[in-house]
Amino acid sequence: MVTFQIVSVDDLESLARLYEEELVDEQTDFYKMRENFKWMESNPNYFVLTAKEDNLLIGSAMGIICLELVGKCRPFMLIENVVVASACRGRKIGAKLMEQIEEIGRKENCYFTMLVSGGHRKDAHQFYEAIGYNLDNVQGFKKYL
Repeated sequence: MVTFQIVSVDDLESLARLYEEELVDEQTDFYKMRENFKWMESNPNYFVLTAKEDNLLIGSAMGIICLELVGKCRPFMLIENVVVASACRGRKIGAKLMEQIEEIGRKENCYFTMLVSGGHRKDAHQFYEAIGYNLDNVQGFKKYL
């Protein structure tokens, strides 16, 4: 059975391995990860969810509540680092992670959620469209500093 819960400090090593294997092709700076986690844990606008099966971390998604200064000033949620272990894909785990993170957004009165996905991640794009995200009339830009 797959369970979903907020990440804990005890999950960080498994989360780093999942990111390294499935999301980015570089080693995580574990010291910095723990430092960032400590800060994020104290910030009520950060939510990192995990999916676990038999106590093994097999998926994760992060939501960040961003305050807004436009219109009715309702916040929005940025979703980042959505990942499911390749051996576990096709079992709706990613969809359930996204449902959970979106529910947090609803509880926080978010107007919308948004995410970006690398242009080469075609399978991820199909997944996002299948769960209701559409390629809106926007263009994503990124500049590395």
